Amino acid sequence: LIGRLGEIGARLAVPERHDRRFDPPYSTVQTGLIQGGRALNIVPAECRFDFEVRALPADDPRQVAEELRDYAESELLPRMRAVERSTDIRFTPLSAYPGLLTADDSQAAELIGLLSGSTDFSTVAFGTEGGLFQQAGIPAVICGPGSMDQGHKPDEFVSLAQLEACDALLARLAAWLREP
Repeated sequence: LIGRLGEIGARLAVPERHDRRFDPPYSTVQTGLIQGGRALNIVPAECRFDFEVRALPADDPRQVAEELRDYAESELLPRMRAVERSTDIRFTPLSAYPGLLTADDSQAAELIGLLSGSTDFSTVAFGTEGGLFQQAGIPAVICGPGSMDQGHKPDEFVSLAQLEACDALLARLAAWLREP
């Protein structure tokens, strides 16, 4: 299954599917945690692994899980059950969210640009609930303090100056919302 995830990830990464607005310019699939077994010389009773799909807006992350489930049911389980009848493969979705792509003419982006004093927007390849809002018809812009240069790695941090700038932006947003 993990090998098949790698194949799916490679297929999503082919240059014809790239969207240069993102870095990386393709949807990614990765296995982040694998658990099972007690010792090298003991056949494990089970193996568990978590995988993640970070999908660009054009891709549906659920399709990866569906393809993997179809492969498990049609290819792997019959072969495994030929050896041990009680064998099973189960999938437990932890979360799923679509990618977010804010339109260039988004009123939400214009408002954040006005309040922040910056119109230097970009796309990033990180998971966010923003795609769920967009899917529901609610305009979404993701902004906040910090830099991914310091995030999602050991000793990640957000500087005090960045937090203060965020507080000021939120105060300006609150004032704008109070205006008639």
